[in-house]
Amino acid sequence: MTANTFDFSDRIARGIPPAPKAAPGGGRVEFDFTTAFPDPDSFPADGLHEALGRALKDEGKDLVYYPHIQGHPAMREFIAQKLERERDMNVSPDQIMLTTGSGQAVARYVELLTDPGDIILLEKFSYSGTMGIMRRHGARLIGVDIDEEGIIPSALDEVLTSLQDRGQRAKFLYTIPTFQNPTGTDMSLGRRQDVLDVAQRHRLPIFEDDCYADLRFAGENSPSIQSLDQEGSVLYCGSFSKIVAPGMRLGYMAAPPSVIDAVKAIHLGATPSQFSALATMYYLQDHLDEHVQELREIFRSKKDTAVAAVGEYFGSRAEGSDPDGGLYLWLKLPEGANTAAALAKARERGISYGPGTNFSPGQDAYNYLRLCYGHLTHETIRQGIANLAAFLEEEGMLE
Repeated sequence: MTANTFDFSDRIARGIPPAPKAAPGGGRVEFDFTTAFPDPDSFPADGLHEALGRALKDEGKDLVYYPHIQGHPAMREFIAQKLERERDMNVSPDQIMLTTGSGQAVARYVELLTDPGDIILLEKFSYSGTMGIMRRHGARLIGVDIDEEGIIPSALDEVLTSLQDRGQRAKFLYTIPTFQNPTGTDMSLGRRQDVLDVAQRHRLPIFEDDCYADLRFAGENSPSIQSLDQEGSVLYCGSFSKIVAPGMRLGYMAAPPSVIDAVKAIHLGATPSQFSALATMYYLQDHLDEHVQELREIFRSKKDTAVAAVGEYFGSRAEGSDPDGGLYLWLKLPEGANTAAALAKARERGISYGPGTNFSPGQDAYNYLRLCYGHLTHETIRQGIANLAAFLEEEGMLE
């Protein structure tokens, strides 16, 4: 610090976490399996450019006004229709609020519902970004056991009963039921109903994060948990980041009117860019089905390449997932492996991945890792997984 620089270190609020550290070894690496970027060639630049041109011609003069606090009305109508058609949900545009990606929707719900010390339930492995937000609000996180269909209803009931016996309660359950991040599990209709039944028996609200629902490669599409709810106890969010681009920063939340009204109090001035909303709406009104189908074919093919490479280069030395959708593979290595400790050295070899500790409410899961395959070429996926297996073998983590 220079003599003329004011020191803010003792003024920053106590709840603000330390600044995120740069990735070990610098920036992006050649075999970057860390972040769920979509395929660069799938970005519909020409279509969005044309759509935005039409949108500005039709509605450009409205940009001189501040947008509606819940976001562009016609875009919310489009989302309501999409949710009814694809997720069996009956929500009105007034129950929808646009956000800058699903990450902001998560942050709004967590901020609204969480006081320091509150207990939040979530899958045994869950999205690191969401858990970071929860921890910043002082939440205590408890993971619920999962199987190949996600949350095990009896395990959820056991956790809730144990809390009740100790005079405690969970504030809500956070779940990603469709192509869960990081495990890729996909709840069947029956499992969704069973989880909802347990939660409602214990008077536990559910926050359903459904941001991967569009990316199904195989299997039957199950309705959202929200569509099964007759009590108004399920909060919902979705995103266009995975089917258009993260850089568009456009997601949404759907909730009962009382919750939307409460969110407005903390959402002032945070409405997404009207450019993003207009371009996305005008483009998807004409191209949604064909564009999503193209993405599914691209990601299915890359998933197959990644699964085949894991089978070839890891063999029986690791347990790997084979999801029916989404953007992730979840690998379990032998006991004693520590993927977090090895990450910096892996990056020196040009390889990056998500260590299991990032996705564990208890910050353990040392012998797990997540691989994102969406933005890499087939050749890079195959070579990167080959190099990763060779590196982990050299480090003694595949014995």
